[in-house]
Amino acid sequence: MLSFSTPIEKTKITNLAIGRFDGMHLGHFELFKHLDENGALFIITKEEKEALTPKDFRVNLVDFPLIFCDFDKIKDYKGGDFLKLLKQEFPKLEKIIVGYDFKFGKERKCSAKDIQSLCGINTIIVDEFKIQNKSVHASMIKTLLKEAKVKEAKNFLGRFYNIQANIIKGQGIGAKELFATLNLHTKDFFLPKDGVYATLVKIENKSYHSVSFIGIRSTDENFALETHILDENFTNTKVISVELSFIDYIRTNEKFNDLALLKAQISKDIDKAKEILGRLNER
Repeated sequence: MLSFSTPIEKTKITNLAIGRFDGMHLGHFELFKHLDENGALFIITKEEKEALTPKDFRVNLVDFPLIFCDFDKIKDYKGGDFLKLLKQEFPKLEKIIVGYDFKFGKERKCSAKDIQSLCGINTIIVDEFKIQNKSVHASMIKTLLKEAKVKEAKNFLGRFYNIQANIIKGQGIGAKELFATLNLHTKDFFLPKDGVYATLVKIENKSYHSVSFIGIRSTDENFALETHILDENFTNTKVISVELSFIDYIRTNEKFNDLALLKAQISKDIDKAKEILGRLNER
């Protein structure tokens, strides 16, 4: 029923922040401020296709232990039974932290204000968190990403939106006739709107400026996620996966029937990406 990001002694856990925590955005971090050195995140998971932060990726974003609970295993628990489970699993639990809109128990019949009365554990209910008068939710961030507003999404995430991806074999056309790219495949992550982006790609703990493409490729009309690293000294090591951060949107996709025209456009994209990413270094 429960799985853990790292081995932990459950008897040491005295406070839990409970939620789904997809996105690990600034609204969530308002909850995490109430955790102490004996705290952990209790994450209720459902099937996580197209998530902002799929299960294992959340580990990269916080220093607290993560405890994952499969929603399907507890969906028929009444509210009191769910809280009883928490007290059994964490016998020294003293404090629970949840958001104002937290619901639990079968058919979501219980709300945040019911926790303390049902189990006697001190409960902190964190108010709605707003930025620019907008309530911060994962769904709102996804809407921004669907509109290619990656810079605006950063304001609510507290970081550039990033994904993990595996390097896969590509067509080989880029290195021969266009620009060498890393061909990527990502699983379960939500992808921003198709288009060309200025990006950062992290490989073996080192970040490189890059320009990335998402969408239907002109050369074979297949979906592709590709990134071209702008550092001329980069050599492709035998890495399996990378982390890709979306810094700014450059343009929408276009169809090119001529490789020379495509190469000319990519050159313009590279210049634009260098301009955008150069400003990062000035901050």
